[in-house]
Amino acid sequence: MKKRLAQKILALALLGILLWIPLLLEQDVIYERMGYRDQVIRDIATTFTGEQVVTGPLVIVPWSLSYQSRVWNDKTKSYKLEDKKRSGRYVLLPQQLNTDAVVGTSTRQRGIYEVPVYKTSLSMQGSFSNAGLLSHQQQLEEEFQGTLSWGKPTLSLLVSDMRGIVDEPSVQWQQQNLNIQPGSKLPSHHQGVHSAIPGFSTSLTQTVEFSVAMQIRGMERLLLTPVGDYNRISMQSDWPHPSFTGRYLPESYTLTDNGFAADWNTSPFSADLQSVAKECLSGSYCQFADYAVGADFIQPVDMYVQAERSIKYGLLFIGVTFIVFFLFEVLKQLQIHPVQYGMVGMALALFYMLLISLSEHISFALAYLLATLACTGLLGVYLSAVLKSLQRGISFAAGLSALYGLLFVIISSEDYALLMGSVLIFAILAISMVMTRKVDWYQVGGRADKPTDINPKMTEAKQTV
Repeated sequence: MKKRLAQKILALALLGILLWIPLLLEQDVIYERMGYRDQVIRDIATTFTGEQVVTGPLVIVPWSLSYQSRVWNDKTKSYKLEDKKRSGRYVLLPQQLNTDAVVGTSTRQRGIYEVPVYKTSLSMQGSFSNAGLLSHQQQLEEEFQGTLSWGKPTLSLLVSDMRGIVDEPSVQWQQQNLNIQPGSKLPSHHQGVHSAIPGFSTSLTQTVEFSVAMQIRGMERLLLTPVGDYNRISMQSDWPHPSFTGRYLPESYTLTDNGFAADWNTSPFSADLQSVAKECLSGSYCQFADYAVGADFIQPVDMYVQAERSIKYGLLFIGVTFIVFFLFEVLKQLQIHPVQYGMVGMALALFYMLLISLSEHISFALAYLLATLACTGLLGVYLSAVLKSLQRGISFAAGLSALYGLLFVIISSEDYALLMGSVLIFAILAISMVMTRKVDWYQVGGRADKPTDINPKMTEAKQTV
């Protein structure tokens, strides 16, 4: 008696473990499809353009220092003065930088996958002060007791992917148009454009105004680097689902169904970008992008992430169904064969494959609804025959539909998914404990050895005969 009950529980546990295998295989399918999608994104980035990081403008000024140094002469046993030279370059950052970006978005499609791309109208206004140059000149001349001379300065604008520059940028320096050339003139970051500009005053403090207007395209992410001492960045787009990223979050933003608008403001105390500029001249890596701000143009619903979340509850759904079946056997004295358990479990596992395949072609919510109707409808028909009652079959189907509805709410809620999932598991356990609180499990095995015909009329007929 007790042995028969233990064998049944062991068989159901083994069956549940076996049904875990198709769930794991379906999870592998999700990861595989995510890999295909990421490969499509890389392919489009290779032929179109990638994420864009716009830095600048910067002014690069070469310098040359002439000075005399005392050198010991072994022959004369005395010091003598020798003429020497040092040279280098100085990066001058804007004193004030105001940037306005108006981003128009669209999508590029390859097969069943879509990737958001954008075209941005970028406008920059600001000013440069030669105070940094004068300070650098004074420091070197006092240190070496020499004379420093400045070379021809270059205005440089850095981008992460030059293929995204649609037209020649319009750059004005002191209200004069500049001739723009490709290349940034920075050894650690070649992508960008540059132009020669007039030299600064070497004796008096001078402030020069500039403006830049350009069209740039990219995909998925747009970042702007606040390289000025004081920066104001404004970004507007028709994309309604941004994810703000970068070193600083926007100071203010608005989100609507028609797009978003965001504003950033920084001061010279936010970061030591002058040190970063020195590293760009001497090192092999330019870290300006680490200080950029902007937005990711993300898809509002990632069907694979939601499918992955839902499949994590797959074994729980199978376990709950098996527990309910077992309770029917115990409380209603019905007998359900392990093969029938397995059929129901496979139908529940197949739900996730239907969900993945349908969501690649229609919206995730509609795919979830269709997969739920298909599986619960199939189980309703099948269980009506297994349980010998249409009402019981419909009740099971309705209960599963409610569970799938709760699961959809859980996977759609990122912030409260763990809390809601924990409450659901606790509620299922509590209901099971309440329903079986008066069951004498020592007697269940005995009843299990005496199959009960679930058709009372047939039983009465047999007794009459």
